Amino acid sequence: MGAWLFLIGGVQWERKIYFGAFSPLARAVLYVSPASDVFLLPAGSQNEEASELYHQVAMDADEVYSYVETMQNAPLLHASGLHEDFRLLADFGGAVLAGQERENGQGYQFVTWIWDYDRTGVSHGHYYEDEFQSAKQDFAVRSGLIPRAQLFTPEELTELYRAAEHWFYEGPELDYKQQKAIQEARTKIEYTVPDLQSRLEQAQSQEPQMNL
Repeated sequence: MGAWLFLIGGVQWERKIYFGAFSPLARAVLYVSPASDVFLLPAGSQNEEASELYHQVAMDADEVYSYVETMQNAPLLHASGLHEDFRLLADFGGAVLAGQERENGQGYQFVTWIWDYDRTGVSHGHYYEDEFQSAKQDFAVRSGLIPRAQLFTPEELTELYRAAEHWFYEGPELDYKQQKAIQEARTKIEYTVPDLQSRLEQAQSQEPQMNL
């Protein structure tokens, strides 16, 4: 659980593995460019934890770059009753996805609303702090683009991953097509659930232990 420093746009920040805590500090292992490119620095090249962090930071950097660019190009949301400026990111099926940059560069807040019947105001807001993917998923459901039944929770995906892993390694022999399908499903879950490893470890620790 060591603390590792990486650079974002030339600014040094410390990240504690698995906890995601940030504070100004010392040794750099990763560099994230303003264009979201991620580089593993010499201090982290021989460390397994730093290598694992590299993949997570790469995904985070792509997401942040995507929504920062989207926010910069989005128009203002015009709705009665709003006392703060929000950028309109999507509008469909009576639902709205909007975002705003918090003061002093403290990240972004995203929110989904439902338009009033005359489309002059919005209500029933669902708020997300720096969670663009979650906000987009909520918008997709509230707007009717995706039925809620088609979505899986992180808990469900974790159990599906565990079942697929058991089937792959301990189940009956699989042909190539089945192996490929299971591997692709596992890869998708790994990218969809950022804290999958910790969830797997927690699930493993909660399983009843057999007495030998």
